Amino acid sequence: MYFRFSVFCVLLVLATNVLAQDFFQEDPVKLKEVRVTSQRLHDYGVGATVSRPDSTLVKLHRSGSLSSLLSNTSGVSLKTYGPGGLASLSIRGGSSSHTAVLWNGLNIQSPMNGGVNLSVMPVHFFDNVEVQHGGSGTLFGSGAVSGVIHLSGDDLLRKENSLEASLSKGSFGLGSAGASIKTGSSRFASRLSIFGQKADNDFPYTNTSRIGHPEETQTNAGVTQYGVLQENQWRISDKSLLTTGFWYQDYDKDLQTLMTSRRPDETNQRDENFMASVNYKYYGQKSTLNVKQGLIRNKVLYSDPDMADPQADNNSLSWINEAEYKYRLGKYHSVNVGVNYTYELARSDGYMGDIIRNRMAAFASGRYGLSSGRGAVVLSFREEMSDADIQPVVFSLGVEHPLWNSIQLKGNISKNYRIPNLNDLYWKEDGYAKGNPDLIAESGWSGDVGVDFLFNRGIFATRLSAAYFASRTEDIIVWLPQDGSKWMPQNKKIGETDGIEVGVELTGTTEKSRISARVFYTYVNSMLFSDDEYNDRQMVYTPENNVNALVGYSRGAFYATLSGRFTDERYYDHSNTLDAYSIWDTSLGYKFRFSGVRADCSFKINNITNTDYQVVAWYAMPLRNYLFSIDLTI
Repeated sequence: MYFRFSVFCVLLVLATNVLAQDFFQEDPVKLKEVRVTSQRLHDYGVGATVSRPDSTLVKLHRSGSLSSLLSNTSGVSLKTYGPGGLASLSIRGGSSSHTAVLWNGLNIQSPMNGGVNLSVMPVHFFDNVEVQHGGSGTLFGSGAVSGVIHLSGDDLLRKENSLEASLSKGSFGLGSAGASIKTGSSRFASRLSIFGQKADNDFPYTNTSRIGHPEETQTNAGVTQYGVLQENQWRISDKSLLTTGFWYQDYDKDLQTLMTSRRPDETNQRDENFMASVNYKYYGQKSTLNVKQGLIRNKVLYSDPDMADPQADNNSLSWINEAEYKYRLGKYHSVNVGVNYTYELARSDGYMGDIIRNRMAAFASGRYGLSSGRGAVVLSFREEMSDADIQPVVFSLGVEHPLWNSIQLKGNISKNYRIPNLNDLYWKEDGYAKGNPDLIAESGWSGDVGVDFLFNRGIFATRLSAAYFASRTEDIIVWLPQDGSKWMPQNKKIGETDGIEVGVELTGTTEKSRISARVFYTYVNSMLFSDDEYNDRQMVYTPENNVNALVGYSRGAFYATLSGRFTDERYYDHSNTLDAYSIWDTSLGYKFRFSGVRADCSFKINNITNTDYQVVAWYAMPLRNYLFSIDLTI
């Protein structure tokens, strides 16, 4: 099946390439560099820690989902309900609803539950993945409490025309195929990407919930996924640029049978997502105008034959409109102001009817350059109104300043917030639960201070980064049983977090060889204070200690990697914990050329130590497994 799909992808993009070459052929035009990644992050996210997955890791996870990549990324803790299942992330002890996910600058968090399922997002679709640590509500609004994930594509106008195709085959019925074509000129460029994946996930595991810990085979864990991403860049004039993106995703997942279940589960979840973005930029002599629109539609169909109503249908629509204006004051100073209007519509079997919410926000930032542009101070403000509910003004202050050529100090402090999601407010009363329209927004403070050190000598380069962070979030929304044991959300808890992040990168390069090593350590002390049994305990599924490591070696066309992660024990309720675990993966690869085609073949072994572990309680994870991949580029 996936061989046929791969052939279809290649034929489709080849046909598109033949048609486009004649249409877009024209004389080259010299252009200024176009920055596709977030201008607001790079210009006004001063003082924040921003990490990017190592290029080697991105390559190894090219045929997987964003959840598999981020699980190996610095400072990120992933909560995964089995392979291919729902995956959400935590940064610095925050929950998934405290981490905003932005695609092309648009927040794609669900207005219904405030989350994003990272399992449905193929790494194949993103050229740039950036993880911003710490609160950033002034820059990116509600939900950016503990961190932000930024997803975007490359500058297509400067990217060479090419055709890429990939095919992967792995253990437990895993097969994936993808293809993409980039074509055009320096005036107009377009890229089409296609991705598909299927896995049975019928792996053996040790059932620790049963006496004697017998070995069993996982059931009802299969997944089928398809996606299409189409991107365009059009240089309308020497001073204006239009960028569009269209993304469709279909994700069909059987929900994994739990270890504690005494019979195979038959539940299923079908996610159908459509996203579109339009971004217009105008470059003046001292100013930049950026206008963007986005449409995000999510449909989730949950099926359980054992329920009285075997299907639950949930639909949401977000229409995002934003305009911002940046003006440069001299060479190193600038101001940035903007407005945002977001329309949200939700329809669910759990609501009394259609729910509509209108959100408006205004934001402003000022940047003052220091030390000939090598340092900066940024002050930002944001005000948001949700229907008639006006949120308090939030602000942030960030500083970066070099001590010497190789050492830079940085720090920031910010006030952040998260408005209740629609499920919190409007879930209709039934036999089990009801929403609470009287909820108020969560609010809090966060800050960090750190240092970056860069040292080069001969063939060796060293980079050291360290940061201390702290935060306090009040009125955390939690669902608790009320009179009659009916669950209802309330503003109950206070969360306090502090910790450290330390990263070390070492690289040695000769004429023919390169060796690199990277280690990132995170310590998180994240406590809840409430009037129930969770009081004064580490937040659930938040490990105190987390380590990511990567060692890579290449010589000529050959390369090898060893990557690992250690996750400390975690509470999964008020008194029980999951054991700590270490997972190691290794891969070997070889690159070669033939007839103008670049080929890259790799073989990867996941969980080489055959470790038995759980990320979420009673969801089994696979033991040692294998993946073979081949990537072709024309």
